[in-house]
Amino acid sequence: MRITVLDNDPGERIISGRERITVYLDGEEVKRCQTADDVLGEVVYIESDDNGSILVVNGEVQRRTCHGHVRIERCRK
Repeated sequence: MRITVLDNDPGERIISGRERITVYLDGEEVKRCQTADDVLGEVVYIESDDNGSILVVNGEVQRRTCHGHVRIERCRK
């Protein structure tokens, strides 16, 4: 399954705030995840600095793509 919050991504579009989903990469929870694909084993998330603030370089939010064992959990409200 592939989930995403991005408009131009082919995954199932998730509306932030409507549904609680937790994504894990190699057993660790991924914060600020934008796309997760448990078949390809890929997550895309927004990077943060040492203080936990979103990392912006030259006006662009920095994203990182990582690969490994991805688990997607839909949480009950």
